[in-house]
Amino acid sequence: MFESIVLRNSRDAGNITLGAIAEALLFYQNSRVIFNHGTLVTLAKTGDLGHIVALVKEGRLQAVHCEETLGTITNSHGISQAHDFGAFTLVGHEADKGKNRAERIEIGLRTSGGLDRAKAKALAKSFADAVPLKSLTKDDYVKGGILNAARIDAKDHATLKGLLRAGLAAVPGGYDAGDSLEADYVQSDLGYFLFTNIDFAAVNERRASMNPTLEPLTPASLFNLILESRADMHLAAFYGGDFVTTSANSALVRWRQAYLFERADRNSEAHEQFSELVLADYPSIRDVIDSGEQSFFEFLKLLEKAEKFKTWLAKATPDQKLVSQYIEALKADTWADKAPAKLLRYLVSLGAGLFDPTSGVVSGAADAFLVDRILKGWRPNHFVDDRLKPFLS
Repeated sequence: MFESIVLRNSRDAGNITLGAIAEALLFYQNSRVIFNHGTLVTLAKTGDLGHIVALVKEGRLQAVHCEETLGTITNSHGISQAHDFGAFTLVGHEADKGKNRAERIEIGLRTSGGLDRAKAKALAKSFADAVPLKSLTKDDYVKGGILNAARIDAKDHATLKGLLRAGLAAVPGGYDAGDSLEADYVQSDLGYFLFTNIDFAAVNERRASMNPTLEPLTPASLFNLILESRADMHLAAFYGGDFVTTSANSALVRWRQAYLFERADRNSEAHEQFSELVLADYPSIRDVIDSGEQSFFEFLKLLEKAEKFKTWLAKATPDQKLVSQYIEALKADTWADKAPAKLLRYLVSLGAGLFDPTSGVVSGAADAFLVDRILKGWRPNHFVDDRLKPFLS
């Protein structure tokens, strides 16, 4: 379990958070982040982008940079709207354009990330040197690019209908339209026109009543889920491992390939159950970092002490619940449990004598501590109780 994970978006929406990266680093053996412009500037604002780059250079985090931002382009023609899939790369401003990737990143870190010119330049170069570039629009992930693959989806009536139904049921305020949903995508010289009987007015009335209020759902934003889910599907297939993206995108990918997220869901469920039962009175790693209660720098200190815990997670079997395996590890018999007390006391006092020959036999709490920690060996609760819980509290 918990071999590898790929992070592109948060499950709720938006860019990957620092807390999500921290949780991945703690629980998974290999973690990969798909960086876009939004994630870059978000980490720059918190002052943690340098930590992330350092982890990549050390080989403790894998990363790839996709400069393009995918989106649905809409043009109005009278009362009708034409849609098409597109991608754009932020290059700066008319008087301040980046000539290469490092310069484009620098401009973004200055204008959106709040960094001064010198720091932005140094960090941009460091990031560009450490993190390879991949394209969503070229053949890097699928022949012909992701835009063309999404257009093929939209032109197939059954596929379009199924994807829109899955997306409509997954977005907040949406509903399952069932077999009554009608959808068609007609190409013309003006673009592609989407025709559907979806009740957007009812959906947006529900979204407006939510707290916080959500922006209206439009045909373009629903249509864009087809493009984003296409990107997720190819990225997941390319890198393998668990794949984390938005709930709405996941719904569309599930409709295409129901098995793709099964392992990620199983590990996610195990993680949630572990937190609910073992860490019932504590917030999550993601919450304490994203709220600012703990810094990512402090988390890195915790991560240094987590190697044995991560190894234990990797060896956990998917056929048995993680919490059950944790409990079994706590009560597992070892040779120390069965050894005669006289032998244990002799070994403990001998070990203490190596450090201080005058100490004699170790007694009381020190004796119990050494027997539990040295003779019985490491157990997962040692990390949870001594390291993780203090960090979360």
